[in-house]
Amino acid sequence: MTGAIGGVDHCIVLVRDLAAARDVWERLGFRTSPRGVHSAHMGTANHTIMLADDYIELLGTVSETAQNARWRTRLAGPGEGLVAIALRAFDAPKAAEEVAARGFPPLPVLHFGRPVALPGPGAIEATFDVFHLRDMLADELRVFFCRHNVPGATWPPGLTEHPNGAVAIESFTILAEDPRTAAEATAKLLGRTAAQADGAMVVETGRARLRFREKGTGRAGIDAIAVRVRDLEVARAALAAGGIEPARKDGSLAVPREAANGVCLSFVRA
Repeated sequence: MTGAIGGVDHCIVLVRDLAAARDVWERLGFRTSPRGVHSAHMGTANHTIMLADDYIELLGTVSETAQNARWRTRLAGPGEGLVAIALRAFDAPKAAEEVAARGFPPLPVLHFGRPVALPGPGAIEATFDVFHLRDMLADELRVFFCRHNVPGATWPPGLTEHPNGAVAIESFTILAEDPRTAAEATAKLLGRTAAQADGAMVVETGRARLRFREKGTGRAGIDAIAVRVRDLEVARAALAAGGIEPARKDGSLAVPREAANGVCLSFVRA
């Protein structure tokens, strides 16, 4: 992808209780980072699941601020689950200019950080430049852009190896009233094209792909995530160690939504 915008950077899984969510995802075979607390004006904290070049963020609120009002509203309504997908910004102001030129007004760029403990004494601060769009793309689809100012702090040593063998985010499934319209809007935002494949409208981001399907009787929004693993049997054993029995489906392992903070999670062979 050219310009100031890259592919999928990470996703946000919003949770009510960060400590409990950390236990849940470690039972799923993931290694999680120590709790990180964001700058005070954000009012949030997280645990991250770092993969080779992308990650899953478990996010919770720790105080009421204007910046986390959307997350508190979500928790008070639909509840936990996948709430946003972040695209990588190589330069946040330039990325904001790009999306504005494509017809998607951005909100102002936010700057914040969180301290990261490193092996041995000392710590470093991971800092980020982030901006959201003024409007959601479609049907509860929230996409935002993130620049990592200190990538070595976001991806500290030792956190990308997981008992389940996870290496990368494969794809997201997004449920929409009109999958074609939602996919085409997303493709326009990214300077890409949307194509039909395997019964879905698909947008390739340069990393994880976005798959748009008709929502039917389900709730619109980001519904599912597929994670690539080195070996499905290793992943199955890690899940069994956590007391979870996945369903085998089309060469993948599917975890029930109630076992992953409302996320429809599957593992596929890398």
